[in-house]
Amino acid sequence: MKNFKFWLKICVFNFFVVSVVGVAMRYNMSFSLPGFNHKFMQESHSHFAFYGWVSAGIFLFVTKYLSENYPKINLKKYQYLMISNQIGSYGMLFTFLYGGYFWLSIVLSSIALFTGFAYFIFLLIDTKSNKNPEIMWLKSGAFFATFSAIGIFGLAYFSSKKEEFDVLFRASTYFYLHYQYNGFFIFSCIGLLLISLKKYGIQISEKLNKTIFFLLFIGCFFGYGLSILWTEIPDLLYGFFTIISLIQLFGAWKLWNFVWENRMKLSGNDFIQKLLLAVVGFSFLMKFTLQTASAIPSLGVYAFNSINIVIAYLHLVLLMGISLFLIWKILQLVEIEFNKLLKFSILLLVFGIVCNEIVLALSGIFSIFYIPFLSAKYWLLFVSVVIMISIGIFIKSLKLN
Repeated sequence: MKNFKFWLKICVFNFFVVSVVGVAMRYNMSFSLPGFNHKFMQESHSHFAFYGWVSAGIFLFVTKYLSENYPKINLKKYQYLMISNQIGSYGMLFTFLYGGYFWLSIVLSSIALFTGFAYFIFLLIDTKSNKNPEIMWLKSGAFFATFSAIGIFGLAYFSSKKEEFDVLFRASTYFYLHYQYNGFFIFSCIGLLLISLKKYGIQISEKLNKTIFFLLFIGCFFGYGLSILWTEIPDLLYGFFTIISLIQLFGAWKLWNFVWENRMKLSGNDFIQKLLLAVVGFSFLMKFTLQTASAIPSLGVYAFNSINIVIAYLHLVLLMGISLFLIWKILQLVEIEFNKLLKFSILLLVFGIVCNEIVLALSGIFSIFYIPFLSAKYWLLFVSVVIMISIGIFIKSLKLN
């Protein structure tokens, strides 16, 4: 991939942009930013994080993998996909910031969405005869990205009639988030993880890979029900979704256990890379544990009705899990020059992300027991600034030979 370095820098810069908008949001909560609508800022922040950072990173690493293993594939179409994704991402960044959901932001969302459709089709065609263990994960991730579009279409339709269809609007939001987070992001990252494990001579057996895949695929496909337990559903269906939560938790544990058993072979003797992988592993297992716990009625009520707990969960997956995994993936490149500033930036980033989770979790727990935590918004602003600074230092210290 001739221009890999160029695209890598764009991806990391986009991560920095996500953090800047995050700081602006937290500042607006603590003080005030005249002329900015907080809801619009949230929509801009989340859409750009999804497409400008995470999706762009996945597209880039998958394209790099294809270029190294399948030289006969025409990579130009993937380059066009990444260009299209950036157009949609930056378009959404500014249009959502300007006016939330309206015709132009929906058009630009559609560009990013249809880019995902094309990515799924290209991946199916280019890897149709491939039997490598990582391929089924990458294909399934692309499938879930496409499947999540049903939620986007629902959001576009119900956004103009939100008061009349409030439950359906919220259900559409969770549909999109579920199949993006638990489907596209996690399945793609597991595929990328298996690719990296080969670098250390760690090969997952076909039987174990298929078992884990089956458990997590079934869990993800039917697991949407765990996101709508706040609605009125029959007891039998509730029980079914509870079983699904246990199935995917078992699959997550088997994958975590496989990586844990091979931990001594991973990342050499580098403490930073081992730290990142440990934090990502904790996030991965905690995500499925919390999802299973939410199926308990007495806990689910608090989980779905506390905005801080919801935000903490989303950040646990997207920031502590997926984002740190992509940073770890970047460090797997042989071209990366490790220096003290780079290592410091990653330690600062991990510190900021962990503190962010702690403050959000405490805010949610305190709100359940009606304990005031008035300084939380200032602490969240502080850790947002720490995260932004750490990413800025990471960009400055990132040198590719």
